[in-house]
Amino acid sequence: MRPPLICYVVLFTLSSYAVHGARILGLFPHTGKSHQMVFEPLLRKLAERGHHVTVASFFPLTNPPANYTDISFEGIAGVGVETFDLNWYENPSFIQRIPIVGRVVKQMSEFNPLAGMALQVCSKAVDWPPLKEALSKEYDLVLLENFNSDCMLGLLHVYGIKAPVVSLLSCALMPWSAERIGITDNPSYIPLVSTAFDSHMTLLERMENTFLKIYYHLWFRHMIQMREQALIEKHFGRKIPELSELSKNVSLMLMNTHHALNGPRPLLPGLVEVGGMHLDPTRKVIPEYIEKFINESEEGVVLFSFGSLIKTASMPKYKEEIFMNALSKLKQRVIWKYEDSADNGTLVGNILKVRWLPQYELLRHNKVVAFIAHGGLLGMTEAVSAGKPMVVVPFFGDQPRNGAAATAAGFGRVVSYIDLTEQALSEALQSVLSAETRLNARRVSNMWHDRESAPLDTAVFWTERVIRWGHMGKLHSSSRNMPFYEYALLDVAAAYALILIVIITFIYLILTKISVMFVRESKQKTH
Repeated sequence: MRPPLICYVVLFTLSSYAVHGARILGLFPHTGKSHQMVFEPLLRKLAERGHHVTVASFFPLTNPPANYTDISFEGIAGVGVETFDLNWYENPSFIQRIPIVGRVVKQMSEFNPLAGMALQVCSKAVDWPPLKEALSKEYDLVLLENFNSDCMLGLLHVYGIKAPVVSLLSCALMPWSAERIGITDNPSYIPLVSTAFDSHMTLLERMENTFLKIYYHLWFRHMIQMREQALIEKHFGRKIPELSELSKNVSLMLMNTHHALNGPRPLLPGLVEVGGMHLDPTRKVIPEYIEKFINESEEGVVLFSFGSLIKTASMPKYKEEIFMNALSKLKQRVIWKYEDSADNGTLVGNILKVRWLPQYELLRHNKVVAFIAHGGLLGMTEAVSAGKPMVVVPFFGDQPRNGAAATAAGFGRVVSYIDLTEQALSEALQSVLSAETRLNARRVSNMWHDRESAPLDTAVFWTERVIRWGHMGKLHSSSRNMPFYEYALLDVAAAYALILIVIITFIYLILTKISVMFVRESKQKTH
């Protein structure tokens, strides 16, 4: 007996949208651990769904799932774990103290090391045997971090890999990212990732934002893209297309943001917010000595951590005393991630210093009432998810921007580390511990959670959508292929100006001719 026609229709429909064991290559050449923490859950989930996932990174998994193959970049460069020494912020130069100018110079100088890091990795990755072997295979999809390097785009071209590319961003768009998908990135109301502005900028702030946008664009092209291209061409002995052009082959960008925290901005189908996809909803065990310290507090606990990169134990003693003095005055107890503490913590008054802490698990604890952090996006996201107010002490990168976003949303206060005083820190703590700020934190958290699907599920759906439709499923704007003069309507403005000139000239000639005729008639009458 033949199956009814409806069975064939159903089977055809299901097969059209199912993805069967796609071959996925992940390339993550940045040395920052926090970046990899954002992407790891997506990579795991894809492998668990039956895809064959090959990942090149500096952070191989300790317990990889089936269908998951690691390619380690370990040995190419040092990794970013507790390597940031806070003594670097002592004695800022005279120019850094100048209002506006100092802020601009600081941002520009903080980007410069990214070029050296990118070139160091690229110079060795071009001849890294495990990577060469992986690139010699065929893939259905490439997952690629979009941060400070386009070297991997060049290698994909050299090895003839034509699979669609999904770019992953651990933060908001970099200054050179928007053009890859053809999205509006107008500096008049979209703050750059390195600034401390919100969308309502003054004239001077818009001038600064615009200058930095142009500077970063040129800096990335000349200091990174062109040099990486030269490295690749020298190694392989042949020319390749410009990396700026190869970067426009991106099919989808997944961005680790959400408008409830980072503020609204223009989006396209090909730019999807998946902020929070790294968060593990399963409950983890809090060390017994930390749990005991928390439960014995009648007024709650304040959590203090500067993340995986910044080493708080490197803080100069006078700065540490400022923190100690301000924190010791709180009614709440304090848990401080301090790398040089004892195995089971070092207790000083109401402050427990610990080498390591399960940050997200503690933020979700009902007795943890506030968070002191450096403004890294992972910690910010964890705090928003848990609904906890924050004191943000930003240092570099996107941290000032994240702190400004928390302030604008009403659940955070920013304190300058360079100009840190006990009074400023105490006032910020009292502000975020107030009933109003704690209520705002819960409100923002509710908005953050209120979405169609969980962020990791969203990331998986869009990734598999690209696998299903490949290059045919266009999600970008056609503006990414337009020259600047067309995108900015300069040719249209010039055409209108020319038409206006022609019209004015024509009217002028007509009026001139008419006036000459009147003059002639007037002369004839007088004679």
